[in-house]
Amino acid sequence: MSVTTPAKPLPVYLQISELLARQIKAGYWHKGERLPTEAELAQTLDVAVGTVRKALALLSDQGVLERKQGSGTYVKQVAGTQRIYELFRLELNTGPGLPTALILDVSKLRRPDHVPPLGAGTPMAWRVRRLRFLSQVPVALEEIWFDASYCKQLRADELGDSMYLFYQERFSVWIARVEDRLSVAPTPDWTAPPCGLVAHQSAGFIERLSWTANNTLAEYSHTWFDPQLCRYSSRLSQ
Repeated sequence: MSVTTPAKPLPVYLQISELLARQIKAGYWHKGERLPTEAELAQTLDVAVGTVRKALALLSDQGVLERKQGSGTYVKQVAGTQRIYELFRLELNTGPGLPTALILDVSKLRRPDHVPPLGAGTPMAWRVRRLRFLSQVPVALEEIWFDASYCKQLRADELGDSMYLFYQERFSVWIARVEDRLSVAPTPDWTAPPCGLVAHQSAGFIERLSWTANNTLAEYSHTWFDPQLCRYSSRLSQ
């Protein structure tokens, strides 16, 4: 089924909390540092103060921030926050950016030879092709495969910006770990505007395998990204 459908966006307060968490992890603010006021953040992010307050409260509940009465909001924890985009490694060259997606195609196909057995190992798989944005800048193409036994039917408008969140909410499948293999590869022949990449042009390439906690391979994906606009970043802390 060929489509061009914006993925369902996260609620605005979740978008703000995810963006702030990505900025904290990228080093915009350090542990113990005070964040701008709610009013300043609201003006910078062009959202209501109440939306910022709800995002900050969520991050505080999750142990990322600490809110001190009469003093402000401070960074409490930088790494290991288990955010929705904790495993999303692409960032704009100018900063982290908020991930969103445009669905280009959703198809149920016989699993091709290059895709390893997924889930229950059935021969059929869902293939999702997406254009990935960071803060509304198109930066990458994705081709995602998962076991077709999870669902018999699937529409593009059912998919959200985060596939991992979709798996959790729809199938109760949680991604616990991933393996990324980075290289350079030519972009696929289905490359098209508004992506700035050109078909068969060399681009940054990520092959990813995603497993559940019981070591079931739940997803296999390819991502082609534009190194002029974004970079792959992985931060480790002890």
